[in-house]
Amino acid sequence: MNYHTISDLVAEYLEGSLVTAAFFSTYSFEPDFFELEIMPLLMSQQVGNSNKTYLPALSTNDAIRWQQLERLMAERQVATSVVYDPSVYKCERSPRLEIAYHGYSPSFGCQHAKLIAIVLETPEIETSEKKLPQVLFGAGSFNLTRAGWWDNIECGHFVKLSDRWAPRNLCEAITKALVFYQQQAGNHDTALQKVLGVIDALPKSEDNEKLDFYFSGSLNEQAQNSFSDFITQYHEYDQLEVITPYFAESGSNKVISKFLKQFKSRKILLPLDPRDNTRAKIEKSVFNELKEHEVCWCSWQTDVESKLKDSSSPRELHAKVYQMSNQNTVDLFIGSVNFSYKAFQDNIEAGFLLRDIKEDNLLSDTINIEPFCFESVQGDVHGDKQDESGRLPVLNLCYCWKNQILKLERDDISWDSKIELVNSSDEKLATLNVLNGCVLKEATIDKKLIEQHLKNTSLLTAKSFCNGVLKSSDIIISQINICVRPSILPPLSLVDLLSIFRGMSKPRLLLLTEHYAKLSELSLAYQSGDDIAVELKSASRNFFSEFSEINSAFYYLNEKLNQAKNENDQRVLNYYLYGKQPDSLYGAFQLLTGDEKDSGEESIEPVIRYLSLLSIQDTLQRVENSNKALFKNVCKAVERIESSNILSLTDGASPEYNQQFFVWFKQEFLSRHSAANSRI
Repeated sequence: MNYHTISDLVAEYLEGSLVTAAFFSTYSFEPDFFELEIMPLLMSQQVGNSNKTYLPALSTNDAIRWQQLERLMAERQVATSVVYDPSVYKCERSPRLEIAYHGYSPSFGCQHAKLIAIVLETPEIETSEKKLPQVLFGAGSFNLTRAGWWDNIECGHFVKLSDRWAPRNLCEAITKALVFYQQQAGNHDTALQKVLGVIDALPKSEDNEKLDFYFSGSLNEQAQNSFSDFITQYHEYDQLEVITPYFAESGSNKVISKFLKQFKSRKILLPLDPRDNTRAKIEKSVFNELKEHEVCWCSWQTDVESKLKDSSSPRELHAKVYQMSNQNTVDLFIGSVNFSYKAFQDNIEAGFLLRDIKEDNLLSDTINIEPFCFESVQGDVHGDKQDESGRLPVLNLCYCWKNQILKLERDDISWDSKIELVNSSDEKLATLNVLNGCVLKEATIDKKLIEQHLKNTSLLTAKSFCNGVLKSSDIIISQINICVRPSILPPLSLVDLLSIFRGMSKPRLLLLTEHYAKLSELSLAYQSGDDIAVELKSASRNFFSEFSEINSAFYYLNEKLNQAKNENDQRVLNYYLYGKQPDSLYGAFQLLTGDEKDSGEESIEPVIRYLSLLSIQDTLQRVENSNKALFKNVCKAVERIESSNILSLTDGASPEYNQQFFVWFKQEFLSRHSAANSRI
């Protein structure tokens, strides 16, 4: 057994690879921790054209960190999704990134499996042969929470499926689990589609007889896969060791009793309070009832305990491990399964069975200290929640900023009354109507109110009546095409904007994002033109050198858009053509036209403003199905400048000469692209 935090372990597995898709399932869920601390692990970048990667340095300020992550995800898509149990998630701060969040609760029990499935690609080098992607797959006890990834004593097992190693038995079992979640997500989750596609494309190797994957979920909820049946199908074992933080409400539970009777020796780790080793974290009645079933309560083996202890901060036990053995073999199960009826029979659980591990015992023969007192443990914290009849159905909604549509993922949700979505002030933002006992997929929305709300938070409250009783639940709204969401960042300087269009390195781009995020966070007045004219004037003093500066930047932008179109990368096209970020075409337009209303000296010279607007106009003309509203506004802005007589070629030129020159230039500038038929 190796000893890490889950965060360190995953980072170690991802090193040297580029992540293109990631799927997670969890019980407890902290979306802000997931976005701020786990997503950065997936953001590795290629070093130039080499086969090396690095993780970008991000700000420790959460508000800035979110902006940097948003910018990285706009540059390179990492399709990401999370399945969580909506009855227990903890959301102190709203999620902000473009991630698909799927709440799921089975009819009985809960969604308690903790899975990770990540598609890994090798950085491409021009001289190298393209390799098939790999899938990193893991299962264990770790929730997507700070405690699960950083603080607790957790367990997990990971495998890498590749073109060299993809055992058929594992691939089939893992695929069944992922297809199960794909169905819960409405059969259109992009991350799951990518993971499943990679696993399907891998050449399969022979079954691995020493490793098997357990998943209790079934598309037929009446045919759940029992944990007890899974464990005992391989061998007749003599000895059992159990490590778990949670037990059945009764030690006389028939399912647990039947499981225990299959073993001659039954050891269970007594979970102690890490801050007080005389306090057992178990009901006293359960402790005694299991003793009557000849369970021996034990402590860790000394060498194991020394590796797990951290003197600086006591660690809570959350691992779930079952070690079964006889004279010939030792098998180890690592996963999410607690020692309870719900975990064995009802919950969605998962884990790996490692056979013939030749591992020493994890537990001692007895407990070191007899507990002085006992304390009850909340069942819902460990996946043993009570069934809730008449609760609202799980609502997984997604808002598209580009199309301004709020939709359910699934169209098979049964409910008799309309469901209203409200904010914390109880203002109605949207309504889900019902037809013939089925919730309609598309919501009726107040566009202004819901966008004002979603700009700041993804959390809403759903309310509806059931048999005359008002039911409510908090829900997370997934958001797509968030580049169209109004940015909280101030306008960029024109120099910075053109530098981004030319192609800015990731470290410099993140530093620039941090700089502007600080301005936004501190609510400082931002004058976009303070040093634009100075910087551009120092670089060039005449019209054509200014044109060259702007033209080269838009040349690189147009190349990027052309590549995105050829690769069908709608994400990049949406970002620049429809997005409302400072470095989108909309952001550039706002920067160039915002100063027109300012009094006093112009901060952006009219010629620079004019050339930049012409470049935006040209880019929009090149693109099929571009932003027509933006194109119309750009044309109007160009006309306003042309009719204002503020354009000047040189100080000595007459107004008539200036006007003739710019008419000629515009014709030449715009016609050369149409003549070359260079549409994107």
